[in-house]
Amino acid sequence: MIKLLICLLLCSFYFGQNNRLAYEYTYKTDSLHRERKEKEMMFLDISEKGSNFYSYPRYVYDSLKNAQVHKTSLLKLSEYNFSNLQDKSKVKFSVKKIYPDYEILQQDQIGTTTYTIKKNNTLHWNILPDKKKIKGFTVQKATTFFGGRKWVAWFTDEIPIQDGPYCFHGLPGLILDVEDSLRDHAFSLIGIKKEIPDFEITGTAGTIISPEKFNQLWNNYRKNPSASIKNIFLNSNIQASVSWNGEEMKQSDIIRNLEKRAKEEVETNNNFIELSLYK
Repeated sequence: MIKLLICLLLCSFYFGQNNRLAYEYTYKTDSLHRERKEKEMMFLDISEKGSNFYSYPRYVYDSLKNAQVHKTSLLKLSEYNFSNLQDKSKVKFSVKKIYPDYEILQQDQIGTTTYTIKKNNTLHWNILPDKKKIKGFTVQKATTFFGGRKWVAWFTDEIPIQDGPYCFHGLPGLILDVEDSLRDHAFSLIGIKKEIPDFEITGTAGTIISPEKFNQLWNNYRKNPSASIKNIFLNSNIQASVSWNGEEMKQSDIIRNLEKRAKEEVETNNNFIELSLYK
């Protein structure tokens, strides 16, 4: 009874306020060059109603852009000027979980188009006896299969929130670290900040689709990744040209270069966190 009371008090403490957890996301985009690693800081904002998981650099960019919009509105200017802003984020996906059923709304991109993938993921965890310390918390090991990969997670029941980075959830405590068996994708806790401002967890961007529909759209895009770019030029009356190293590039040259770049992106960005979405 005492343990149960302590657990209930801890749950009340953590859910009674909004918390922000910072994770370092380490990943390898190219399965043929696993020696190349990318890193990005991610935020997991947790409230009583749900959570948001998103890129910190993207958060900075959006904050600066919103500030510029607000400034333009106050000055009653007719145009927004974002020329001095740069989106330095590399991770384009974000994940919203809606409690208590942990409905998942994952935003991701195919080319330049944003989609929201609606999921109802139930992860089947195998909790193991292994324990260690992470950031001063006692954590326990658990494994699961998700998205075409085997994952190893470390969670702590000292923070009784059944959530974690990306789509991971469902353990009897917060997931601090999680990594796939090939060590291609890993999330590691950096720190925790309590009492952050209120935030919205139900918003979506783009068309809401199923994982199966996303997979179909991806395969269509992979066959012809530059189709949308080409259509923009061919179906408009714009005759574009640019100057590069003193030489003028015509519209046909621009299309050809964009096609080449899109195909290279598809070939080298092939080691997705969820292989089942891109099979």
